[in-house]
Amino acid sequence: MANEKKKEVKSYFENTATKWDEMRREYYDEQLREIVINRAGIKKGAVVLDIGIGTGFLTLGAAKAVGKAGKVIGVDLSEAMLNKAKENLSKNGLIDRVEFRIGDAENIPLEDDSVDIAIGNMILHHCPDPQRAIMKMARVLRPGGKLVVSDLEEHHEKWLKTEMSDLWLGFNLKKIHKMFTQAKLKNVKVKLARTKCCGVSIAGKKAAIGIFIAEGSK
Repeated sequence: MANEKKKEVKSYFENTATKWDEMRREYYDEQLREIVINRAGIKKGAVVLDIGIGTGFLTLGAAKAVGKAGKVIGVDLSEAMLNKAKENLSKNGLIDRVEFRIGDAENIPLEDDSVDIAIGNMILHHCPDPQRAIMKMARVLRPGGKLVVSDLEEHHEKWLKTEMSDLWLGFNLKKIHKMFTQAKLKNVKVKLARTKCCGVSIAGKKAAIGIFIAEGSK
């Protein structure tokens, strides 16, 4: 069942990769990137994992933050999305700082304790098992490393499941906090960002959903 759900999500992003940047701007803007990158506290020379990179929304900020001595490893289950991310990073002169790999949050193609920071945007609601995803992201962090993810607050916009292959209608903030602590992460904080995810369904229904930032250290 989980594999079928992943295939559905992968197919959706394969089909929307070339127009995702334009679509994404309707839902959230660059302010969210700044918030996540700032919370991550990325230093020059760091090794950063960006899980579910899409077209490189967070990768762009992370690649700038790590500097020439650092590296960002961008992982996504969609090859079409990775290709679009490569194009975007090339345009910004940052592709030399990024490695691209096929994978997903529940199956990260990295060794244990291999990255300083792990970041992800809007990935948990596309994961069949969000708790497993958080545990796997925690696995690849080095001791003292930090995980920062942004995602949707719990909501009732069911059209997102059919139109955008969302598997979950957002998350209760207390449950996300518990997921992070169950992954043995410390100093866990889950707070709403000062920005919302806004969109319109095919039927013209408008939605404004809260976005949370969750963080924890290994």
